[in-house]
Amino acid sequence: MIPVPDHVLQTLAQKYAIEPASLEKFAGGEEGNDGVVYAYPHQGKRRLLKILPIPHEQQRQGLFRLEERLRLMRCMGDGGARVAFPLNSPINRLYETHEFTEYLWVGYIMNLLPGKTPRGDRWDPAFFRAWGELIGLTHRLSTQYPSWEASNDPQTGEALLTWQEEWDDFYRWCPDEDVKQKWLEMRARLEKLPRSRQDFGFIHNDAHLWNLLVDETTITLLDFDVANHHWFMTDIAIACQSVLFDLTGGMNRPLVDQSKLREFVRIFMEGYLREYPLDPAWLEQLDLFIAYRRTLLFIVMHGWISSQPEMHAGWKRMILEEPEVAGRGWYR
Repeated sequence: MIPVPDHVLQTLAQKYAIEPASLEKFAGGEEGNDGVVYAYPHQGKRRLLKILPIPHEQQRQGLFRLEERLRLMRCMGDGGARVAFPLNSPINRLYETHEFTEYLWVGYIMNLLPGKTPRGDRWDPAFFRAWGELIGLTHRLSTQYPSWEASNDPQTGEALLTWQEEWDDFYRWCPDEDVKQKWLEMRARLEKLPRSRQDFGFIHNDAHLWNLLVDETTITLLDFDVANHHWFMTDIAIACQSVLFDLTGGMNRPLVDQSKLREFVRIFMEGYLREYPLDPAWLEQLDLFIAYRRTLLFIVMHGWISSQPEMHAGWKRMILEEPEVAGRGWYR
């Protein structure tokens, strides 16, 4: 992650009429993050300012991707989903920019909603059910969104924000040749899957536990910065991520409790199906999408994982051997 220069922070703060001294780092700025989020007081409450860099050579398409994701956030919020909602700047812009060094720095603001990040080691069926309901609602709204396979560049017609584009980015990023070969095989497997408006669309694409805020009975979905056109099963597999890390294994170490993972999926899908009738046959592909996520995270966090040889070896083994996790034929 590229640090935000003080000059950029102060300039963007001024464009939003924010006192720079009042800004406090809230989140981001780590490996795998695309920007930094700052909190600040506003009319007795708090707001968030997110700042991210776009290289000059990627400026036009980078801004287009950002605009598409901000529009999706607004569509979800307007449709009744509790999500982080981007607000206009004082001059009625969806985002503000500042050119500095080799980057165009972009900032946008949101209200800071109440709640806390839930704990990954806590078993809470009511929460899992509500989480599934929220993701189901976002998928229902996705079926009504103008684009469902890609966002087309208005100048070139090029298909952007696609699952293939995501795959390409991680293929170039992957530093491990063995894992790179598995990533190639993963693409071939995904290309064989069907795609339709009923099972594929513009989705959050990172709806894991740590992108949620929980306040009593309400859940808010945060951080749409990697929203993409993908299979709905991607979000469902990502929801399993916290369980696979903390309670059951199966992500970076062997599975130790398959029944608990299956129970999580059943509870999550109870809520999900209240909002969106995804064909349950898609749950047969859960292991494939878990494997996709396992490999993607290995690439994202490779610098940190490499500093822990035992974890690196175990995680890589899980990718190369791809043992059964949820399995097939169990969900009815």
